[in-house]
Amino acid sequence: MNPLNEHLFLAINAGAHPPPALLAFGLFCAQWLVPLTVALFVLLWIRLPRPEHRAALITATAVMLIGLGVNQLIGAFYFHPRPFVLHLGDQYLPHPANNSFPSDHGTFMWSLGFALLALGRLRAWGVAVILGGFAVAWGRIYVGVHWPFDMLASFCVALAVAFLARPLLRPVERWALPFFDTPYRRLIELLHLPPQAFPR
Repeated sequence: MNPLNEHLFLAINAGAHPPPALLAFGLFCAQWLVPLTVALFVLLWIRLPRPEHRAALITATAVMLIGLGVNQLIGAFYFHPRPFVLHLGDQYLPHPANNSFPSDHGTFMWSLGFALLALGRLRAWGVAVILGGFAVAWGRIYVGVHWPFDMLASFCVALAVAFLARPLLRPVERWALPFFDTPYRRLIELLHLPPQAFPR
């Protein structure tokens, strides 16, 4: 065990008697910011119908999936037990005793955010997702299911795959955007959904 990793974990982890409000916030960050980010991307897709915005959302999603694939590749060659497996710190979120390195949650958030920044589109939302990634990282360490170095590795993976965003943008605009956008537009027209809520 890396002493610095252990020291940082114990400094961030909730400990035996955390303040209830802070623990509730940590659990919220650890569990709900990722699904809320998915909901955000769906909402942005609905509310921002311009092709350049939707192409950015698809590209960022592709970059994120590549990042998660890199995580799986790393995990196939390197296994790191979670803190609770080593009986270190206090765990407040039930979790399987699988590989902790890197964090899929961290990679998910930061890959999406960095990809939007790299594309120069929806940059404010990219910054918001990146900041949300730091909250996820803190929360998952605080509730005892990840190490700080898990999150550092996720940050590095996300930065690395974000460089793929610009090369992916052109094929996304040419192939993926029509594949997803055309059926979506046909569906909302078929359902007669109001254009005020579902802009064309």
